[in-house]
Amino acid sequence: MIKLFLAEDEIAMREGIKRLIHWEEEGIDFCGEAGDGELAWPQILEHRPDIVITDIKMPFMDGLELSRLIRKELPDTKIVILSGYGEFEYAQEALRIGVAEYLLKPITPKRLREVIGALADSIKEERKNKEEQFDLMLEEKREKDEHDRRRLLRTLISAESGTTQILSLADEIGLKLSALAYRILLVYISGEADYRKQQESDELLSKAAGDEEGCFLFGHSLDSSLILLTGKSDEDLEEKSSSLISRIISNVCTGRDMHYFICVSRTVFRLSEVHQAYQESYKAASSRFFLPSDQVIRSADPVMQRIRGENSGLINTETALQNDNLRTIWENFMRTGTEEEAKDFVDDVFASVGESNVQSAVFLNYLTVSCYFAMVRFLKGLDKDVEEVNEKRWDINSVIGQIKNAEDAKQYLTSYLEEVIRFRESNTSRKNSQMMVDALRYIDENYTDGSLSLMSAAAAAGLSPNRFSSIFSHEMGMTFIEYLIGKRMEKACELLMTTDLKSFEVAYNSGYNDPHYFSTTFKKMKGMSPMEYRKRGRSKEAGESEA
Repeated sequence: MIKLFLAEDEIAMREGIKRLIHWEEEGIDFCGEAGDGELAWPQILEHRPDIVITDIKMPFMDGLELSRLIRKELPDTKIVILSGYGEFEYAQEALRIGVAEYLLKPITPKRLREVIGALADSIKEERKNKEEQFDLMLEEKREKDEHDRRRLLRTLISAESGTTQILSLADEIGLKLSALAYRILLVYISGEADYRKQQESDELLSKAAGDEEGCFLFGHSLDSSLILLTGKSDEDLEEKSSSLISRIISNVCTGRDMHYFICVSRTVFRLSEVHQAYQESYKAASSRFFLPSDQVIRSADPVMQRIRGENSGLINTETALQNDNLRTIWENFMRTGTEEEAKDFVDDVFASVGESNVQSAVFLNYLTVSCYFAMVRFLKGLDKDVEEVNEKRWDINSVIGQIKNAEDAKQYLTSYLEEVIRFRESNTSRKNSQMMVDALRYIDENYTDGSLSLMSAAAAAGLSPNRFSSIFSHEMGMTFIEYLIGKRMEKACELLMTTDLKSFEVAYNSGYNDPHYFSTTFKKMKGMSPMEYRKRGRSKEAGESEA
């Protein structure tokens, strides 16, 4: 609600303004009154009203002096001066101070309602604009932080970076990574592809991670997140990871038809060894294609023993021929697996069927052909010319007779599978590129709308904000906010050089509802104020014309 304060020394006038207008019905909180400026000032500081109505002539402190104090301490407060004096100098001084309205007595309740109503509307609009700009600044900061975190993650899991470089990058974004012990969790959350559920899952996972001290959440890929835990010892990290996993399962997945697969690394005691823990957990995570969903595994566990079962895991040929699970596993990998995981995946497939089975030439040929046709079906589903891949990776008809043992079969299938994954990635890249074309078109058509945000652009693309931000940064080489500000600055520069619009009008026409924020952003980007930019640009044009 809009708060209003009244300073008026004439009691009848004060009572009339107070009682003849039903302020609450007008959406106004009449928060206080005083008979002179001196009494009014401490109350105004206490209540911090949005609007002050003050008589210009009052004892002890007049309305102009009170207005000067208000403008200095509460610059957003709107001031309405009431005066029985029509002299020009009073109005002139009031304008210099920056009062919103200068009204001559007598004034009717209807006229005063109109004036206060208009001021209340402008205050609400200013509040809305400030909230939008504040949200934009928060969004800008969040996106920049996420971009920096992705850069830090690449450094952290790369064997090429030393401890000093990692700590330096972490320090830049305010993350304190120095610790006695480290552990990594790779978290895969799956379920419906609806972007609202994706967004909700991202937010719940972020909250679960944020509740644990020494826990750092990173976006790992479009379908997984990486959590780095820091602590004092292996026992400390065991307790932390158990607590965190329980929260992830209960808060993110339970009751939401979402499934999880979490891989926990061993504990390492040097920051420079974190990449080793990552590689081990990443390799172990390939077992997600063999194990049922809703699993927590550890990279130090004998994962393949779990995949094979408690016994030998051997299956006979007849059972294998009747089992369609292999096709499902293979298709699941082709949808979400990576080229780097292909070799380990193929090794796991062969290990899962039992060593004695792959010793049989008949079964080995069956297994190879089954996997081949799974890949062919997948490629056709992506509208890929299979013959083109066969030419690169050999047609099954020319290869099957040359396969002498399991190693030959694994080498052939790995090579073919890597080609399939590369095509899937290029196909995904094309889809992302088309998505970016559509997203950029949407941004270009709406960037002058002050309400345009990462969230609204992500919704238009049908993705959660985190996933949209990740794809946008990867495809464009800059964050969404950086691109949006660039478009708005480009428009502002054009308007400054080709029109005589005032600075606040340029702001509105460039997508900024807050002219002050626009000026601050412009100066940060261009190194000068909007008006200085216009003056310098036009001076340069004039000089070139004379030449």
